[in-house]
Amino acid sequence: ADVERHLVQAFATLGVPKQLKTDNGPAYVSARLWQFLQSWGVEHTMGIPHSPTGQAIVERTRKT
Repeated sequence: ADVERHLVQAFATLGVPKQLKTDNGPAYVSARLWQFLQSWGVEHTMGIPHSPTGQAIVERTRKT
């Protein structure tokens, strides 16, 4: 899937993180992504749904 392809590119450039925090979008809640991250040894956490504070931190980090 697209998410896995982008993450592999990010891992190649930045290294493999210990943890990845995402929002609760459809691309991030799939069992396939959980398995992918587990195979890389990455802990996946998700923000609280509809939480403006948690989402603001993610958006600020991505500078969007």
